[in-house]
Amino acid sequence: MQEPLTPCLEYELIAYRIRREMGENIEIVRCDPIMRLPDDDHFDFLLFDRHTALIHDYGEIGFQAGGWITHDAGALAALEKKAVRLRRTAVPFDDFMASV
Repeated sequence: MQEPLTPCLEYELIAYRIRREMGENIEIVRCDPIMRLPDDDHFDFLLFDRHTALIHDYGEIGFQAGGWITHDAGALAALEKKAVRLRRTAVPFDDFMASV
């Protein structure tokens, strides 16, 4: 998450809260406020397992324009490495919410 939160992220937090109450483990990684996101190294992706990932596409203007599925072993390994590195700085959802 990059602060200050946009209205879109505030809306997404409602869904995260519901999913947390249903038992899902939600963790938040705070981004440096001077970063311009997304960039080539920081973007949204969903790593489902070691066989499938969804990578969001933000197009030229920085708004989500879609996404694509990958099954490429090299891409999946790189995304898994990125996820492991990011999780080292993640905080539990409830801790994040207590601080905003």
